[in-house]
This record gives sequence, C-alpha cells and structure tokens, in this order.
Amino acid sequence: MILSLHFLFISLIASLIHLDVLVFGEFMFHRPIVVGPIIGFLSGDPNSGILIGLIFELFYLSFSAIGVEIPPDATSSTVFAVVVYKFISKCMPISIVFGLIVGILYKYMDIYTRSINSMLLSWVDTAKNEFLIRRINLLVVYGLFTTYFKTLLFYLLTFPLLGYVVFKLCEFGSNTNLIPNNPEFFHILPSIGIGIGLSSFINKK
Repeated sequence: MILSLHFLFISLIASLIHLDVLVFGEFMFHRPIVVGPIIGFLSGDPNSGILIGLIFELFYLSFSAIGVEIPPDATSSTVFAVVVYKFISKCMPISIVFGLIVGILYKYMDIYTRSINSMLLSWVDTAKNEFLIRRINLLVVYGLFTTYFKTLLFYLLTFPLLGYVVFKLCEFGSNTNLIPNNPEFFHILPSIGIGIGLSSFINKK
C-alpha cells in the first residue's frame, strides 16, 4: 500500500512537470538533469536521482524536436528509471534500459494524441468571429487537461506493469550474476560523457 501511494504521488508530480515540455512555461524542469534530482528527492534517494538524471541528460543531448520530428521522451525515461531503481529493482542497468523503453512508448502515445488534437483544429477554423476567441481558450484548457491526465494514466499503467517485468529480470540477474550492477561504474558514466562532449567541442573549434 505504501508503494502504491508512492507511485501515485510521484505520478501526480511527474505529470505536472510534463506540462513544462510544450504546454506551459518551458522552464526546463522537464530536463533529466533537473527532473532526476526532483524525483530522487521525492523518492527518498536524491543521489540516485542525480546520477540517473546525469546519465539520461547526456544520452538525450543529441535528441531534439525539429519540425514534426518527435524524439523519445527524456522526462518519462528519467522518472521511470529513478522510481523503479529506488522502489523495485536496485539494479541500475535494467532500470536505465527500461527507462529508455518507457521514453519510446511515451513518444508514440504523444504522436497518437497529437493526431487526435489536430482534428480539433477544424472546430476552431470553422468558428464564427464572435466565437473564435472562446473556442481558442477552450482548446488551450483542453490541451492542459489532456496533457496532464494522459501522462498520469501513462505512469499509473507503466509503473506496475513494466515495474513487474523489471523486478523479475533483476531477480533473474541477481540469481545468475548475468547482469553487472557495479555502482562505481555507473558513477563514472557522466564523467565519460562530459569528456566526450568537451572533446567534440574542442575538435570542432
């Protein structure tokens, strides 16, 4: 029951952070380097949140939404990996891999919901002048609510379903020693990524 309440609470907060991506503000709270420590703090493990946030920030630096291109979602990847690592797996490699899978799943859910939203534009286009502003305002409110609640539903489904898969894989990995889980190795990953980034920058100069 405690775990269920934790998942619900974090899902509510994470869904709110998702509004920062496109709907409201874009203050960069949704970036892994920020959302990782936030979710880590809420989970009671800020150090792991910082580490996982750094790893995903470096991974997603090369992804950007250009035109109609929608990259995998960095926010959901980070949230899922931090929560699953803290409460379910204690296995960093599998948590990160499934975080990436969750980011891809969220991307396709986002594409589907955007296709539905595009159909609503005709409702605005066909409005008479006296109703145009009202319909635009309603559409904005609709966007806020649908973004929040679709993300909330997404987390409430993925945490128990994929969390169970992660738990079983980690249990299998710990019994067979097939999956390495050396914390020291994962602590140096951000340093390696920063070094590669700086090296690329210097070469371009």
